Amino acid sequence: MTGALAGKAGVITGGASGIGYGLAEAFQGAGADVALFDLVDSAAAAERLGGSALGLGGDVTDDVRVAEAFSEVLERFGRFDFLVNSAGIRYQAPFAEHPIDAWRRTIDVNVTGTFICSQAAAKLMIDRGGGKILNVGSIAGQLALTERSAYNTSKGAVAALTRSIAAELAGSGVRCNSIAPGVIETPLSARYFEDPEMREVLTGNTPQGRWGQVSDLAGPAIFLCSDASEYVQGETLFVDGGWNAAKGY
Repeated sequence: MTGALAGKAGVITGGASGIGYGLAEAFQGAGADVALFDLVDSAAAAERLGGSALGLGGDVTDDVRVAEAFSEVLERFGRFDFLVNSAGIRYQAPFAEHPIDAWRRTIDVNVTGTFICSQAAAKLMIDRGGGKILNVGSIAGQLALTERSAYNTSKGAVAALTRSIAAELAGSGVRCNSIAPGVIETPLSARYFEDPEMREVLTGNTPQGRWGQVSDLAGPAIFLCSDASEYVQGETLFVDGGWNAAKGY
């Protein structure tokens, strides 16, 4: 994918760690100027990434800060071509015991935050004649994972929001799609892989026989933010080793 994003610039939310940081590395390797927007450690992550990387602190649920930060990106790089909504949180609890505060925060970050960032980016993109918005969903938006009712709901909403943005903004040149990762090994999910029983569940549910790495998401994400995906609109691409496809009988 070398050069696929050459001359382009944009923002990756949740970019200081995990999937967001991994995608930032891949986007930079594909030629893009990348700004990392995160609640914590964005400056340190940008310094670690090097090159032209820009670290911007802020909460995706703060519409004023998001608009301010995205304007900084436009001023710094002279353009705003893509937004990757990777910021997200997950809380695990049985449905009957799920704290309402955890539900509200999950919906606020994963759904409202995606809306706020997409809206702010779209305004800049429409003025420039177009751009790419990529939402990071999950197989949980399609398949209910137990004890994750808020997370499942939020990722289903992200898929619906993706279609809404795509349908409404298609004529403006803005393209909006999403990727739905399966289980990806990151610091956040590391504890899953330490449990032998869970490791068996993960590999057994994935036809490819392994869980994913952040690098598995890089190619699909770059494609959906590049000129090569110009006629792809409102789609959710499952990047899960076949997990979703195999849920028949």
